[in-house]
Amino acid sequence: MHGFLAEYVSSTTKISIINADGKITASQEVLIPKDSYVQILTKEMIEFSHEQKLYHNDIFAIGVAVDPVDTLGFQSYEQFKKELESSFGFSAVVDPDMDNVKKQLLSLA
Repeated sequence: MHGFLAEYVSSTTKISIINADGKITASQEVLIPKDSYVQILTKEMIEFSHEQKLYHNDIFAIGVAVDPVDTLGFQSYEQFKKELESSFGFSAVVDPDMDNVKKQLLSLA
C-alpha cells in the first residue's frame, strides 16, 4: 500500500507517494491555486499516481502539510480535512508540520 503526501510551500505544492515504510517512491512539484486547492490537488495526485501505475485501491490515505486556515483561507482544519476525504475517498491527515503529517499518515497504513 502507498500513501499520498503533499506539502504546501509558498506557491508550490510538493506531491509525493510514500510506501508503508515511509519511503518516498516518487515526487514532483506542482502549482495549485488556493481558490481551488482541493480539486486541483486531487486531479494532480490522481494523474501522478496513475503515472506510477498506482490506483485508488493501492492508496491508504493522504497527508497534507499546511495550515489550511491561515494559508489557504479555509474556515477550519476540519472543513479542509472533510473536503479532502470527500474528494479523495479515503482518510486524510492535516497538520502544518510535515513530520507530524508523515507520522500520522503512516499510522493509517
